[in-house]
Amino acid sequence: MGDIKTGGIIAAAMNRLKVVKGLEDVEVSECESCSFEVTLNLAYIEAIWTRDGMQVKSKPSCRISTHGKKHSLILNRVVLGDAGLYCFQASDVQTSGRLIVRDMAID
Repeated sequence: MGDIKTGGIIAAAMNRLKVVKGLEDVEVSECESCSFEVTLNLAYIEAIWTRDGMQVKSKPSCRISTHGKKHSLILNRVVLGDAGLYCFQASDVQTSGRLIVRDMAID
C-alpha cells in the first residue's frame, strides 16, 4: 500500500504546472499589432489574462487563444491606452510582461 501512495505523490509532483516560456516586455508603435505568448508544461489549462489588474476579454481588437500548451494574447491596432502590465495566471503560476506603446510619429 505504501508504494502506491508514494507513487501518487511522485506523479503529482511531476505533473505540477510550470511556465516553460514566460511573458516578455513588448514595445510597439500605435496602430501596430503585437502578441504575448506563454508556454506551459501541461496542455489544456484554463487561464486568465489581465492588464493592470483588470481581466482582459476577447473582442475584435484583442484575441485570446489556447493551442495545447501555448497561450496567446494578440492585440490588433494598439492604441496608447493599451499600454500597461499584462499578466497571465493559471492555477498557482503567473508571468507578466509590460506593453509599451510609442506615439505614432506625424511627419
